Amino acid sequence: MNEELQTLVAEGRIAEALARVRLSGEGPREALEALERIRLALRMRDVEGARAAAAAAREALAELVDVEELERALADLAEERFEAWLAHPVVGAEAWVQKGLLDVAEGRLEAARDAFTEAARRDRQHWRAWTNLGNAELELGNHDAAEAAYAEAVKANENYPEVYQGMAALEKRRGRIDRMVRLLKKAQKMRLRPREEQVPGAVLPTRRPRAGALFSWRNRWLIWIALILLAYWWVNR
Repeated sequence: MNEELQTLVAEGRIAEALARVRLSGEGPREALEALERIRLALRMRDVEGARAAAAAAREALAELVDVEELERALADLAEERFEAWLAHPVVGAEAWVQKGLLDVAEGRLEAARDAFTEAARRDRQHWRAWTNLGNAELELGNHDAAEAAYAEAVKANENYPEVYQGMAALEKRRGRIDRMVRLLKKAQKMRLRPREEQVPGAVLPTRRPRAGALFSWRNRWLIWIALILLAYWWVNR
């Protein structure tokens, strides 16, 4: 692996490194794709899935990272022991998210905001980092900053329900109740979807019409009008 790729991986810019390898057709593509799978699982708060992805690609990953160290990091994150891994290029973003959540639980909102900001800086696609940053800014009264963070979360993953919950809370603070209700409904519908439909770029299946939809109140009056017109035509033919 060349020095430029090593630098990108060391800085946590894994998606950028993978894009370059795919473009050139040369380099540790399998290992980089495995790292991206690990980070995707962490964004989903699925540490066990990240551990499984690391185990499945252990040999390839050895070309890029210290695999034993990565396994220790993932084992610690599974127990929410994040302190030793804040600077790690692969799991650092999730470590900062865990720190931010602890800060929130203990009432340190400004520290939480800083933690979520660092998590998002380390992984721009970490939609939970952006969502939690928006929540922290909202609680601190920074509505414009909250809106900007939520926008980044949607950009990273338009299928994440919690970001719409946060956006609804923001609209409530602004007195826009109609928007709040629409966003709450959207969040609730998304929560009912299977987990695999709550990731970026998920292709959602076509929903079948609800049973009885033909005879809903919205459609009954159309049916009655059609029947009246048919009767009128029959009588006057």
